[in-house]
Amino acid sequence: MERREFIRQSALCLLGVMAGEWDMLWGEASKEVPEPMIYKRLFQFAEYTERKATEFIVIHHTGNPGVDKDSTAEAIHKYHQEHNKWAGIGYHYFIRKDGTIEQGRRPGMVGAHAKDNNDTSIGICLAGNFEIGKPTEQQMKAAKELCRWLCSKYGLNPMKKGVIVGHRDVNDTLCPGRNLYKRLGEIRRFCYDGSG
Repeated sequence: MERREFIRQSALCLLGVMAGEWDMLWGEASKEVPEPMIYKRLFQFAEYTERKATEFIVIHHTGNPGVDKDSTAEAIHKYHQEHNKWAGIGYHYFIRKDGTIEQGRRPGMVGAHAKDNNDTSIGICLAGNFEIGKPTEQQMKAAKELCRWLCSKYGLNPMKKGVIVGHRDVNDTLCPGRNLYKRLGEIRRFCYDGSG
């Protein structure tokens, strides 16, 4: 157990708050988080299935071989349709190098981003190859704000294990790259208390 989690659990015990009650309190406290600026894209999809539940968020990188470059949700949508033969972009949200957040798949629909885990997750992809490069501070700021809003919207406790994960946590892959993966704790902390 991490020190921060130990202190939180100790404080909750002193206050007489049980874990289930904390989840309820988290849901109440998180309703005030404003939606970040998201550029809505109206992509055409071959098919759509509505997601029945939202239990966690999966973080990705584009991971273009040998190059750390920017991209767009539109380019990923086209690639996923033409190369992967998918309905369209597999991610729900895409974050460009300048921190711009673009909507990919409609938020309430099943994504195509984490095999065997799409029915209950939201996919967020950051442009870049973070095995060789690093996410920009604008991307990190946008990812933190987006994840905080999503945790609020879906009543997710960001500090609970398995709520904000890297793609490598659910599938056999290097995604989201070591330089982004090691910063997921910052995203969780920001979602939890605005720090990080």
